[in-house]
Amino acid sequence: MDTTGETADRDPLRPTDHTALLLHVLRREAARFGKRRGLDMGVGSGVLLAALGLLGVAELHGVDADAEAVAATRRLLGEMGLAARAEVRQGSLWAPVAGGRFDVVVANLPQFAALEPSDPDHSPGWSAAGADGRAWLDPFLAGLGAHLAEDGVAFMTHNVAADRARTDEILARSGLAARTAHATTMVLDPRKSALLHPAVRARAENGLSRIGPYEFVEVTVLEIRPVGTG
Repeated sequence: MDTTGETADRDPLRPTDHTALLLHVLRREAARFGKRRGLDMGVGSGVLLAALGLLGVAELHGVDADAEAVAATRRLLGEMGLAARAEVRQGSLWAPVAGGRFDVVVANLPQFAALEPSDPDHSPGWSAAGADGRAWLDPFLAGLGAHLAEDGVAFMTHNVAADRARTDEILARSGLAARTAHATTMVLDPRKSALLHPAVRARAENGLSRIGPYEFVEVTVLEIRPVGTG
């Protein structure tokens, strides 16, 4: 069997429904965030960083641990004429932008509670985030307060299985608070259903639903700001 075409069409960094959800919120809320400096934490395909540029953000900063994602983002920004305004670095979370503060931060980080990738067609680190789904989420949230401008805002996807109470607790330590900017229901890939850690499944029971063979999950976008702003 000739699989040449299938290999050529494979896109391990292709945007997901979560990316589209964040894109929707960014466009809707563009009048409510500053446009001087923007950061995409975990750039992946580069779509969200490019979106910030198209929405008028002057300085574009991106971080990803995956060298392939960094290269793909640089290519996309170059194709869209945004490269001169952008700096995309490879590294782990806040280390590549230490000391920087941003008017707007976007993050679509892995939050799926599994110890192995759930989609062989995506990059190896896609989605898997440890037994509780918070391997990337917790250090991102812990460092966010030090990297937001005084009137800055962050928009991030948040899976119902990722324990919202814990998120709010970590944010409060840095003087930040979150509100739900958007909520929706998405179909859960069967491969993810099979890999979801049992303890997390039990905790997220109210946010999971099944109709026949299909399982659905609640997903939100959080808007995070310093307490007393926004």
